[in-house]
Amino acid sequence: MLIKRLYTEPAFIDPITFMPGVNVILGESDETSSKNNGVGKSLCIEFVSFALLKRKSESRVAKIPEQVLDPSIFICVELEIHGVACIIKRSLEAAEQPRIVVDGHERVYTKVKDATDFLTGKLFPDQSFRVGFREILGPLIRDERSEFKSLVACFDTNARIPDNYAPHLMLLGINIEIYRSIKGIQKEIDLIAVERARIKDSVKLVRQKNLEEARTDLNALDGEVETIRRGIDSLKNAEAYDIVKDEILEIEDQCSEFRLRKDVLVTRSKKLEPIALEAIVDTDEIRDFYDQLRAGLGTSIVRDLNEVISFKSKIENFQHYLLQEKRKIINVEIRKLNSQLSELDNRYATLMSVLDQEGHLSNLRQTYASFQAKSDELGQLKSFLGRYDALLIERQDKKSQIEAENLLLRASILAVSEQLESFQRSIIAIHYFIQGNRNASFGVSVTAKKHVVDIILRIDDDGSHSVEREKVFIYDIALLLNVYTKYRHPGILIHDNIFDVDDDTLQRNLEFILTRARFDDEQQYILTINLDRIEHYQDEF
Repeated sequence: MLIKRLYTEPAFIDPITFMPGVNVILGESDETSSKNNGVGKSLCIEFVSFALLKRKSESRVAKIPEQVLDPSIFICVELEIHGVACIIKRSLEAAEQPRIVVDGHERVYTKVKDATDFLTGKLFPDQSFRVGFREILGPLIRDERSEFKSLVACFDTNARIPDNYAPHLMLLGINIEIYRSIKGIQKEIDLIAVERARIKDSVKLVRQKNLEEARTDLNALDGEVETIRRGIDSLKNAEAYDIVKDEILEIEDQCSEFRLRKDVLVTRSKKLEPIALEAIVDTDEIRDFYDQLRAGLGTSIVRDLNEVISFKSKIENFQHYLLQEKRKIINVEIRKLNSQLSELDNRYATLMSVLDQEGHLSNLRQTYASFQAKSDELGQLKSFLGRYDALLIERQDKKSQIEAENLLLRASILAVSEQLESFQRSIIAIHYFIQGNRNASFGVSVTAKKHVVDIILRIDDDGSHSVEREKVFIYDIALLLNVYTKYRHPGILIHDNIFDVDDDTLQRNLEFILTRARFDDEQQYILTINLDRIEHYQDEF
């Protein structure tokens, strides 16, 4: 795979032409600024990645204001895949409907996945176990924001994209289907963990206890249900049961109805009780007060007041008479209800004594309701605990499957040991040229951790910021150039500002790329770097 040209339709940027071998994008200051940063190097790579179907949400191209970049402009990349010319066109406005031109025929895809599936088939036509088009480009187009901290973590560190070892294993010749199978089983184990947690919450809601405490309640609850069941069974076996069952239930219903009616009447009777006492007015005091104001006035006012009080008393007496009559009627009905309830209680006691249950079933309807509630609770608890135990077994089975797959993965790594040895020799050779020693090693091993495999590269002075970047550079270049890995490699590698290293290391890296690396005609290395870092090498480029 070779990138030949980056351009836009209609023209928005000057077309950028790429050639096989080494391509360097320089960050150069102009009259507007003396700085080499922020001049468009990384944006150029972002344009390439966007055209190569990188997710719009993860692309910095999508953050360009509309007044700067018209969303309808197509960002186009012309490339060659196994000798077949291809153009991918994509705009921000229709990012999910990319266009691909092959042999002069343009096709608009309804979704990005269809386009990536097409390009995957073009890129890996003969491989049964292959990775996706965008999947393989992840570690081949290193995002500057990945900070080159890891061989596998090749994306923006803020994106929190899970590490994917599949493209690395594929390039190294290791069976990626086993790796995918293990990752799939891990997802199933995660789902089991979620369901187990949900069951624990449900048990706590039902029993107000954690799962293990509730498990101890199971036998006790089972005993309660069995006790009630035996009582009901003994009732059903009694000869008089069929005779009295319906009458007992009818009496219970009548009692409930009468008690409810009685409560309503008692409440109403209390509301009919007199609320206030008759007001007492001292007419002598009123007469003396007004006589002091004017002679004879008090006598006149008291006479009128006595008439008003007398009339008010008549009205209140009449109201009291009505309330008392109503209360009498209600009290008569209450007494009648009491008599009916007493009669029902006697009949109920007689019928229950016929069943001879010795008080075990004091209320037949409540007994049935209690039995149903306890049975439901027991069934629910048994279901929760049974499912939880089944999940434990399933989880253990999944772990056993992972162990079996791990053995197969180890066998696959062992099967390519010769190729891995060759790859290690390539790394040591590059390290020797750059660092002047052979203190480097490379290995792949299976781990019980979530990421399944460890890809371990050690080089001289391992651990510092610049050395981690150097490690990524050596690993990526070795994958591109090694005699075994290059035949599975798409042939393209892009590093955006990887050389944040000391000047001596930078010099040796550039010297290796320009003089020692043997790129095939269908291989391409694209590098972005600031001009001030390589002023001594301008003639080489």
